[in-house]
Amino acid sequence: MRNTLKILASGRNREELAEVVAVLSGVAEFHATSSHVSNGHVDPLHGVTTMPDALVLCLSANWREELQALAERPPAARPPVVVIAPSGDPDVMRLAMQAGARDFYTRPVDHQGLIAPLRQIDQHSVQNQPGSSRLSVVINAKGGSGASMLAANLAHVMAIESDLKVALVDLDIQFGDIGLYLDLHPERGLLEALEAVDGMDGGALQAYMAKHSSGVDVMACIHKQIALPGEINVTRLKQLLDVLLETHDHVIVDLPRQIDLLTTTVLERANHVVLCMQQSVTHIQDASRLRNILRDELGVTDQQLILAINRYDAKSAVTLSDIRKHLDGPKQVVIPNDYKRVSDNVNLGIPLHEQARNAPITRAIKHLAHEVRDLQPAARQGLLGRVLGSLHNAS
Repeated sequence: MRNTLKILASGRNREELAEVVAVLSGVAEFHATSSHVSNGHVDPLHGVTTMPDALVLCLSANWREELQALAERPPAARPPVVVIAPSGDPDVMRLAMQAGARDFYTRPVDHQGLIAPLRQIDQHSVQNQPGSSRLSVVINAKGGSGASMLAANLAHVMAIESDLKVALVDLDIQFGDIGLYLDLHPERGLLEALEAVDGMDGGALQAYMAKHSSGVDVMACIHKQIALPGEINVTRLKQLLDVLLETHDHVIVDLPRQIDLLTTTVLERANHVVLCMQQSVTHIQDASRLRNILRDELGVTDQQLILAINRYDAKSAVTLSDIRKHLDGPKQVVIPNDYKRVSDNVNLGIPLHEQARNAPITRAIKHLAHEVRDLQPAARQGLLGRVLGSLHNAS
């Protein structure tokens, strides 16, 4: 973590700004200052010459104009934002999201509660620096597209062909089967790790992971347990992701195909997303819809997204050109169809690299691994997880 996180509190209420600065100044790694917006200006960063590392925006009755002014700035000209709003009006949250808000609070606010999300911004910035740990997500565009197979073999290839310490995490808490692809059957896993995450270090983490002979550390739910997404504590999930990233060079998450508080929490942290699809009209439709959600709501750029065309068939009526026509922008990686080897992979637990390292499907996954490693991570901004959380808590 950097030595000091420079935080600017901006707004029209001098007393509120002073209280925010006083609270944040009590944190050793924070340097907090304030900017009182007045004289008819609405831009929270008006007159700021040196951009802060984070902005605490205390909205006024003119919140619409203030958020619009911030949203109109290019992403490079605005820092990560924590918003304090006069109400939980959906329009406020929507505009805050467009302005790049990471967290959203409504008054009255216990300003001590700002410390944790600001620390998270600091950690997230460090994770996105060159050479630091990365988190990659593999997700199906449509159910059964092969994301789990790709995630398992991607992690295996990365561990075999590099010096990276790789973790593979299955976030399907009901029907996850990632361990089958590596012939691993953990006795303790994700749910136990979440319960014990307070104060967890790298040594304690290993008790909840199964290690493959390639060096891949695998975490998944054990089959005798079942949990609902709403039962997962998001704060604990974030803590667990922090420990995984502190102890591994690359964390690969096999994510279930759904948009909820659990998945958005992971997607907001992801440096890269591999979207697994096949050659059909329905796959194109669902991939387009998911790509739009990732881009518009979670800030995943096309440069951070890879389309993995699984079970590729050159004779298919839906061609790569058809896919590119509807999903122009993200890079495409073709994974050829190899039914027998993939069946042996899941039924016998033998990774593709161990079965046939020079087979076309293995070479394709090696290529995918190179593409994921070569992608440049970028800082991300998103609020969908908090919005979904608000809806969940209200229901």
